[in-house]
Amino acid sequence: MEKLQLKNSAVDLTGLAIGIVVLGIVVSIGATILLNVRDTNTANDAAYNLANSAATGLLEYGNWFDILVIVGVAAVVLSLIFMAFGRGGGTGVTTY
Repeated sequence: MEKLQLKNSAVDLTGLAIGIVVLGIVVSIGATILLNVRDTNTANDAAYNLANSAATGLLEYGNWFDILVIVGVAAVVLSLIFMAFGRGGGTGVTTY
């Protein structure tokens, strides 16, 4: 008698979408807090310099955000391709 085995379902994009949204919210709120801290301190103070450096770092991260999204989508597309055209491993089990 043949064993029945279910194939993996298509890749679920909700994890990627939720991760991107959460990342965007955290960066936005973090940038707002850092800019408020920077603006409430005097220029060239230690807290001002620290908040300014952190805000600059978040700005640099924002420049990479598009690339991170593209890499995530490319990973999903590649996994779909490998699932569609990948070999079953030669186990002799019928997959449905």
